[in-house]
Amino acid sequence: MKKLLLTILLGLCTLSAGFTQVTIAPTNLYVSDDSRFGTYMVINNSNENQEISIDFVFSYSALNEDGQRRIVEDDSTRAELYSIAENVRAFPQNFVLTPGQRQIVRLRIAAPNNLEDGTYWARIRTSATPEAPPVELEQSETVTASLGLIVEQVTGLYYKVGSVNTGIVIKEIVPNVSEDGVLEVLTDFERTGNSPFLGSVITSLIDSNGNVVQQSRNSTTLYFSGTHKQEIILENTPPGEYSVRVEFITQRNDVSPDEIVQMDPVSSTTKYTLR
Repeated sequence: MKKLLLTILLGLCTLSAGFTQVTIAPTNLYVSDDSRFGTYMVINNSNENQEISIDFVFSYSALNEDGQRRIVEDDSTRAELYSIAENVRAFPQNFVLTPGQRQIVRLRIAAPNNLEDGTYWARIRTSATPEAPPVELEQSETVTASLGLIVEQVTGLYYKVGSVNTGIVIKEIVPNVSEDGVLEVLTDFERTGNSPFLGSVITSLIDSNGNVVQQSRNSTTLYFSGTHKQEIILENTPPGEYSVRVEFITQRNDVSPDEIVQMDPVSSTTKYTLR
């Protein structure tokens, strides 16, 4: 009976998640120290009232030596250097949205005035849950279980102070074809400057005549130094001598150029024999 009840609850969670449609715009917010204010919008696209609550946390994505990305949430040392999570206030912080309603949330950053030049950040965590429990399961004549699903959306908040700059130094490029026939390119890089790198990484496979035969482009945010991994689908690319070029540019389709800390494009090339 307990297993059956657990299965029903899990199914109801999946069903409820499909109907919980609270959206946020924009997904990243950029604020400078000369304004200290920002806004974003929360929209209830579901067919039921949603209780919304907002708080702020510090985290960042990091890359290991294999290029795998993970979210770091417990780095107190870097939080002390870069976090503004304790300095942000939301107005309103808790509210209810009826179906189809939208709410503008205003953010105020009360950061210290003596921060060094650079970019600081936090994560905006917007939680939504149906105002009334969506399901009640009667286990017996006297015991009732209520199920409420909380959906959290985490978006970025970047606070630029003074003169900001970023940079990438490419240290090594290591290409290798996987067992699946995919060219995996590992690029060791050092992030310089006082701000994260927001932009794109373009990895190209170039033949001996200088023609780009395959290419991959990824939008990314690089907070600290690491190893970037990018895959190129070879698609019957013939064996031969090639060059692999990796380029970092501060351009993204989802972010305005005015919001991105700019740098000159950086690229490096290595030789590779495709067998």
